[in-house]
Amino acid sequence: MKKWYPCELHCHTLHSDGGFTVEELMKAAEERELCGICLTDHNTTSGWDETEQFSSPKVLRGIEWTTYHGHMLVLGSKAYVDWRDAVPVNIDEKTAEVKKHGGLIGVAHPFQLGTPICTGGHWDFEVKNWDNIDYMEIFSEGSAFLNTANKKARRLWHSLLSEGNRIAPTMGRDWHRTRANTFISACTYLLCDEEFSDTAMKNAIENGRTVVSAGPLFFFETERGDTVGDTIESGDHTLHFTVDLKRHEKIDGGRRITPEKILIVSGSGETEYPLTSDISLKTEKNSWYSAELWGSVDGEENMLLALTAPIYTK
Repeated sequence: MKKWYPCELHCHTLHSDGGFTVEELMKAAEERELCGICLTDHNTTSGWDETEQFSSPKVLRGIEWTTYHGHMLVLGSKAYVDWRDAVPVNIDEKTAEVKKHGGLIGVAHPFQLGTPICTGGHWDFEVKNWDNIDYMEIFSEGSAFLNTANKKARRLWHSLLSEGNRIAPTMGRDWHRTRANTFISACTYLLCDEEFSDTAMKNAIENGRTVVSAGPLFFFETERGDTVGDTIESGDHTLHFTVDLKRHEKIDGGRRITPEKILIVSGSGETEYPLTSDISLKTEKNSWYSAELWGSVDGEENMLLALTAPIYTK
């Protein structure tokens, strides 16, 4: 049975520049009711073995390639691939090597400020083969809304989808320590159709079954039960939407989220709908359709609350 699981896909510990021990990270994740995390310390796998003593949350092992040209997240690779010679012009060769070993590849915070704020944090790799890129952080660094960096990431993601690339969106808190974040319930929800595990997390990301969220679980299904990541026939469809605020309300205290409208985004543009459970949609051939939930936060209006990975058409 398919189920959505809240996960944090970008975490650091004392094994690189984080403030958490591995145990503290696992405890903090449990307190936020996260079912899974990705341990992605900078350029090291030294914390991996420490996760084996914990049964919850599930851990998908990864590493954050931290270079002068961008930060790249590698998850679930069956072999170590050397990051030290990664430069803008050879990134396709490096990603092909990771893919050969079964790893997933994600673009971390692509529009993070670079030098002198965070040298190398801005994505400057010259990717020609986007087929090797599995996901991109649309929300990053604990910010769940469209600040300048996230607006740029969203636009880049849309343009890559319109060029025929299939890239899953994610939320990456870039979690280094427990501190005041905008919405501690912000996360990536993963849809898994098997017993939840690190393998299930990996499969969900690889198959584009993700929802990026400031807290609410928000997703849709067609009248036939197809959902994000699936490919459907073009034509007339009814999308059934679900908005679930239970986890957010439980752990985010007095922060008030009020969903107000739905935006359907595709290669043809954006269409706004009032908040409803069902939307009739005529889809075009060879396109993509992502849904966004907009509303108010503590009275501040026109805030992006969640967005889904696309559904694709033949």
